Formats: sequence, structure tokens, C-alpha cells
Amino acid sequence: MSIDYPFSSRIKHFVPPRQWASMRVARDLERETGKKIIHFEKGDYQGPDFETPQHVLDATEQALRDGYVRYDPGPGLPELRQAIADMMAKRGRPTLPEEVIVTAGAKHSLTMNLLTFLEDGDEVIFPNPGYPPDEVWAKYTNAVIKHTPLTKPDWQFNVEELEKLITPKTKLVIINTPQRPNGHLVENPQEIADMLQRHPQVMIISDEIFSQVTFGKPHLSICAIEEIRDRVIVIDTFSKTWAMTGWRIGWTVAPKPVIDKLSIFLQDSITNVAAFIQKAATSAITGQQTWVEEKLVLLQNKRDLMVNGLNEIDGITCDSPDGAFYAFADISGTGLTSQEFTDRLVERAGVAVVAGTAFGSQGEGFVRITYACADEDIIEGLKRIKECDLS
Repeated sequence: MSIDYPFSSRIKHFVPPRQWASMRVARDLERETGKKIIHFEKGDYQGPDFETPQHVLDATEQALRDGYVRYDPGPGLPELRQAIADMMAKRGRPTLPEEVIVTAGAKHSLTMNLLTFLEDGDEVIFPNPGYPPDEVWAKYTNAVIKHTPLTKPDWQFNVEELEKLITPKTKLVIINTPQRPNGHLVENPQEIADMLQRHPQVMIISDEIFSQVTFGKPHLSICAIEEIRDRVIVIDTFSKTWAMTGWRIGWTVAPKPVIDKLSIFLQDSITNVAAFIQKAATSAITGQQTWVEEKLVLLQNKRDLMVNGLNEIDGITCDSPDGAFYAFADISGTGLTSQEFTDRLVERAGVAVVAGTAFGSQGEGFVRITYACADEDIIEGLKRIKECDLS
């Protein structure tokens, strides 16, 4: 018998995450055919080059043995909040531990903030291209979503165009740097801040999960600008810096009144991030950083291997991103749409990438490619792309 379940109308827009569509297809193909798929679509570290630092693993095990396995309601262990505050001070934002909350990853933080600030009719401005899950919970609140196109080919905010979108109903502007999906850094935070000072009702969410994965250029956070600091919410994570994606732990830094509201949200939803994971994160952030430094060199070499290889393939051009672990390759020279290229590549060559349109209309003509994987996979994947007949 068919049951008509009385789902809330607020979830009518729910669909499986667009940026993971390629991964679902690749997984099914791998299972059905038994053939090796080259996974350039995963937004994660892959292979033995990126094992989580040993001191983090040791701290996790020790925390379990020490009994950090009970409820610990609240915004986070004091020692971890202090360590994050110290890190944020180095980023240019003097921070008290009371201005920090520990969350179950950056996505959890984004969800809490969007649900805490937005209500029916409020406006929120996202970058295009951007990160799709950010929009799911904005839609849930019945907020009005607007997009500000990032300029091509450097993927920067056009501040004049951004300001044209702002009205008295605009409550949030989302910034992401280093950016997903293209790896570029936002280079004009001061210009953005100067403009937003003319709109005091607007809060800024600055998504900085790749803050410590940059190559040569410094990461600039809008939270370092004193004049606007009290309206900035910074979201970061342990996932990308210390290869702790599966730990599901991140943080938010904001003025204390914001943190107090988020703390209530956290306690009424997940209670707390697992205490033993918080102990591991404390070890990550306060311990020796040799692994992080070595990883950056490794990633830069992999970036160069990937970008150079892509530029040798007919119909594809790719710039060299300054951060993250993604290349955003222009495939418009193939004559295919992003989705056509993506679908044919995985079916005919066994190489999975993500269509740029998963991140917004500005992604048409591009695909996102992850290079945080083994060199042999990069070499093999490039070979397969070059030899594949996509016509």
C-alpha cells in the first residue's frame, strides 16, 4: 500500500547534493563493472600521501582511554576554544575564547548560522560559483536567495555588482576564500568591507575552510578589518588543514552574542561535538606543524602536475589556483557542456570529475578536479582524458 507521508513543505526542494552526483555515478560504475575509476571528483584527501598526522591519531586514542566519551554540553572544551582564539588572533582578529564555538564540521556551522539568522523574506547573497549545501538551509527558511557572479577568469567579487543586489531586506552575504570550486583567493576584502559599511544591517559569513591551504599568496580574511569585525562570522574546519575530514569537527568565530545563540542551537541539536574528537583537534592545532608544511609542498607539486597536464589536452585550459586542492578547468573548447563532458568522461574513460554547473550557472564550461590524490592516479587520469574520444 502506498502511503502519502505528510512531509513538511519546507523540504520540497531537498535533492541529493549536486556536487556529489559524479561520486554516486562513479561508485555505481566501479561496483557494476569492477573497473578502476580515477576519482578526481572527491572533495577529500585520497591515498597514502595524506594520512592524518600521527600525533592526532595518538591524541584520539589517548582521549578514548582517558574517558572523554561522555556528554559535554556546550560550545567546546576550554583548551580547544583558547587554541582557536590564539589562531584567529594570528589571522588578524583578536579573539576571546568566549567568541569561539566548536561545531561538527563547517557544514554544521553554516547550517546553524543560516537557520539562526534567516526567516521568511530575508535576502541572502551567495557567490556564483559557490557551494551548493549553503543554499539548502537558506531555502528551508524561505529566504530570498540572490547570486553575485564572480568575475572570469580570476573569480573575484565585483563589488559594484554585489552592492546592486543589496536591499534593506538583505541580511547575509556569504564569502568563501580560498574558494570552492576554483581554488582562488578573494583578493579585495577591504573593498568589500568598505562597501558593506554602507549597509549596516548586513552580516557577513566568511567560509575559510581552506585558510591554511594556500600556495605563495597570503590568505586574507575580512574578519581582520576592524571596522566591520563585529558583523563577521568566520567558519573554519580541521578537515582540510590536518586531513581530518571524517572527524567532523570545525569552528565558528563571531561576536559573543552570536556565539551564545549558536551554543543554544548546538546543545538543542547534537548536544556537543564528541569530546575525544575535540581532544584530537586540540592536539592538531597546538602540536608540531611539520606535517602541514610538508603537505603544502606536496599539494603544490600535485597542483602543478595536474594543471600542466590539463593544459596539454586539446580543448582544455586551466589556470593555477592559489589555494584549496581543486583545479577548475575550462572545457568549453571541447564544444561540450559541463554536464556532457562529465557524463561522457566517467562512462568512456573511467575518470570522475564534477560539472561546474553543480556550483552555479557561472560554472558552465568548467569542471572541478581534485588533485589531492596519488601521483599515479593524476598521471593515469590525465592519460585517460587525453586519449578519450568525447565527441
